[in-house]
Amino acid sequence: MLHVSRNRRNGTQAATHHGNAYALRTGVAVAAVIFCGGNASALSSSNDKLMALQSEITAQKASLQREELELEQQALKLDQTQTLLDQQMGLLHGRGNSAGTPPPVQTVASTPAPDDATSITGPTPSQQQAKVILQTDSALSNAGGVLTPRGDIVIDPSLEYDYYSQNQLAVNGFTIIPGVTLGNIYIARVQQNIATLALTTRWGITDRLELNLKIPVVAAYGITTTQAVGPDAVALTPSANNVNIGDIQLGASYQFNRDDTGWPIFIGNLLFKTTTGVSPYTVPIFTANDPNGQYLQGIQRKLPTGTGFYALEPSLTILYPTDPGVLFANLQYVRNFGATVDLRSPGGGPSVRTDLKAGDAVAATFGFGFALNANTSMTLSYQQEHVFGASENGTPIKGSAYDFGTFNFGIGYQVNRMTSINLGVGIGAGPNAPVAKILIEVPVKFNVL
Repeated sequence: MLHVSRNRRNGTQAATHHGNAYALRTGVAVAAVIFCGGNASALSSSNDKLMALQSEITAQKASLQREELELEQQALKLDQTQTLLDQQMGLLHGRGNSAGTPPPVQTVASTPAPDDATSITGPTPSQQQAKVILQTDSALSNAGGVLTPRGDIVIDPSLEYDYYSQNQLAVNGFTIIPGVTLGNIYIARVQQNIATLALTTRWGITDRLELNLKIPVVAAYGITTTQAVGPDAVALTPSANNVNIGDIQLGASYQFNRDDTGWPIFIGNLLFKTTTGVSPYTVPIFTANDPNGQYLQGIQRKLPTGTGFYALEPSLTILYPTDPGVLFANLQYVRNFGATVDLRSPGGGPSVRTDLKAGDAVAATFGFGFALNANTSMTLSYQQEHVFGASENGTPIKGSAYDFGTFNFGIGYQVNRMTSINLGVGIGAGPNAPVAKILIEVPVKFNVL
């Protein structure tokens, strides 16, 4: 562009020199006519020469204008070529746009963003790259990643499958001599299959602020295999299921800083979970009055689709784009609010009204992602969560605190400019984690501006 500007200036200066030369020649011709003493024939000849000179000047000016127009067209072509070159270099480094194809070339020069740390004029290439990568991580699908640009709405249908399996040993008796227990001893294996079909909507209010809404429908099926200890014990396999709406979630995310300062990107997230799902304290259970109730006491006849507690979940997402990948982490706190519930007695007695509070939780996720090519990206992450103990009527419930972890693997493919497909797989670490988790998302982007 610098060479083009110099050519333009040189062309303009050349035009000025040509004009000055012709003006000098015209002045000399006029002086010659005056010097001749007004001879008519000489005057007529001079007028012809003046008209010829004027015509030549006009032609030269027209030629200069044409040359200047050609220079401008050449400069525009250079701009377009430079833009295409930048895009191809970005693709070679894994920094292509979300569609995997270069956007249309702008015919006018774009205005540079103001040098203001508090203003964001749109997603930068680093943010686009991070969003394409991070949307494949299932641990960040709820916590929040790179925001939706202003004026865009993302409709994100998803299907998640969780499989739980636990072995339990229950003792209903007493001990007189150490190692000898009198009473009922039985073992149980609990298996649950939970499929959650959800529709999530994300709306970019500004380039810094995003609002989101998630509406889930839960289909759960579980089976419990239990039997007493002894040679004559008979295994019992009660099952339970339920299909109903889950806990609706409302959330917002806000980006605190730009990504061109050399610092990581910090995004604050706030999620509020309702209690629209079926509470575990309202489903029917087996009691001692049921057949074989001594072995089935407390087992659910119907599975819940919600937690039964309102929750507020603030979190902080930290991103650091590195060509051609991105490092990320998320710190989350889950605040569960207490609720007054009616606890049914496994012994078949009347319900007891109790103030319960589920334990709060803290979670940390860290991982990295990278672009395999312009359309495909992959993430690897690990999430560790600690759940504090619950309380009943203000009294802590002993043994209710627990920990679990999850290894997450995600891969995404950009179908076109509007649609992508993401697949996430989670493997539980610890007895309280889901054995396996599979998440499929198909986010579709719309622009409403």
